[in-house]
Amino acid sequence: MRTSISRAQNLRALIDREARRAGFDAVAVTTPNAIPLAPARLAEFVADGFQGSMGWIAETLERRGEPTALWPEVRSIIVLAMNYGPDHDPRAVLAKPGCGAISVYAQNRDYHDVMKGRLKEIAGKIVARSGSDVKVFVDTAPVMEKPLAEAAGLGWQGKHTNLVSRAHGSWLFLGTIFTTAELAPDTPEDDHCGSCRACLDVCPTDAFPAPYRLDARRCISYLTIENKGPIPHEFREKIGNRIYGCDDCLAACPWNKFAQVASEAKLVARAD
Repeated sequence: MRTSISRAQNLRALIDREARRAGFDAVAVTTPNAIPLAPARLAEFVADGFQGSMGWIAETLERRGEPTALWPEVRSIIVLAMNYGPDHDPRAVLAKPGCGAISVYAQNRDYHDVMKGRLKEIAGKIVARSGSDVKVFVDTAPVMEKPLAEAAGLGWQGKHTNLVSRAHGSWLFLGTIFTTAELAPDTPEDDHCGSCRACLDVCPTDAFPAPYRLDARRCISYLTIENKGPIPHEFREKIGNRIYGCDDCLAACPWNKFAQVASEAKLVARAD
């Protein structure tokens, strides 16, 4: 028993060490059964039609809401976060109608490319050390990264439905490593939004029908990236000079006063 505990502790120490070496700002562990409320909430989101034209959400409903439905053998889920915090308030460009506003996350390299190779390196070290099987995901598979990150203790899902961290504010990319290794889970994070509704009130298109609920059909990020067909007339003036995504609800979060600027050069906004 002590030997198995020691092995798990050594494996966790390796994961923490390799995550930092790979440029991740936070890493934590949770279990596949740690998000029991997620399936019902996701089903309600789809039933209300809030997914808009993103048909794949409904098509992958069962696998998305239940990690073991995606991979029955998974025993632990490692959630890793990389900070992409800007060095200024990204909403400043909204006062410059001659400029097109591009969401902070898309102002340099594709984060999928930046993160996936590094996740695979860490996963390879896990396999070499423990012999366990692994699967790596970065936002391209039916994985609910934000509820898993909350369960792992990296932050909490704020009223804008995005993850909020006391250390990094709203500016975090998430990736996961599913593994058959048995790892001790970390403590979930509490919700620290309190009575604040800054993220809800700042939304120009009223995309939040209630706190913690998002209607993607009214969200500027959805309308400028995922929407199939023309943008409805009612939203065109409100979109302003945003041409790709929107950072308003993220930037409005008071927890960003504790956020640091991204240290990964490939995620820092290019001057052009």
